Amino acid sequence: MGYVLVSADFSGVTSTQRDKIYECLEKKNWTKLTNIGRDISTSWFGNFNSSVSEQTALETSINNFVDCSKPYTKPKLVLHYGHNKPTIY
Repeated sequence: MGYVLVSADFSGVTSTQRDKIYECLEKKNWTKLTNIGRDISTSWFGNFNSSVSEQTALETSINNFVDCSKPYTKPKLVLHYGHNKPTIY
């Protein structure tokens, strides 16, 4: 199993547009990290089957975030791939 952690900036969107982006990401099985502080309030993680390569997982992640926000903005993303689920502290 592989995990991708994404920090996303959806600049210039309204709260309604942001809600629609979040809803789309949730439908694509992304999990939003919540209650972890203002500076990282738009962090998400997704998990991928072990048969999916790191490169494919990262490309799929980018495509999901771009697709969900396409009608509203072009997201700025920071991604990290790893074999362990992100730890929230």
